[in-house]
Amino acid sequence: MLAAALLLLMTAPPRAWDHTPTPRPEPAATPAAAAPADAPGPPIVGGYARANRTDPRVHAAYRAALAAITPVKHPGAHLLAAESQVVAGTNFRLQIKLRDGSRWQAVVWHRLDGQYQVTSTTRLD
Repeated sequence: MLAAALLLLMTAPPRAWDHTPTPRPEPAATPAAAAPADAPGPPIVGGYARANRTDPRVHAAYRAALAAITPVKHPGAHLLAAESQVVAGTNFRLQIKLRDGSRWQAVVWHRLDGQYQVTSTTRLD
């Protein structure tokens, strides 16, 4: 009896009160030539995204990175790029150019307790 009732419910036509959406066809894909070759793709979940270089947290990470890269108090450095990644806190991946022309990449972790910890520094040239 129960099987017959379930079969009836599964094969019955939809009622006016049934607002189950009907599947729609996928839109046609746009040609690859429509987007520039250097256009960024969709953001990657868990990946790095551009960070605002005027953000105070980026500046704090920048100062921590400089202290790890060079002992010089005022190295005449420039922040070239900044990216952030949400983790248990925030990772900041920074590209820095020093006065001597050397370029560096530093990853600084802004911990949940508010501290900044340099996790890696790499000379790029």
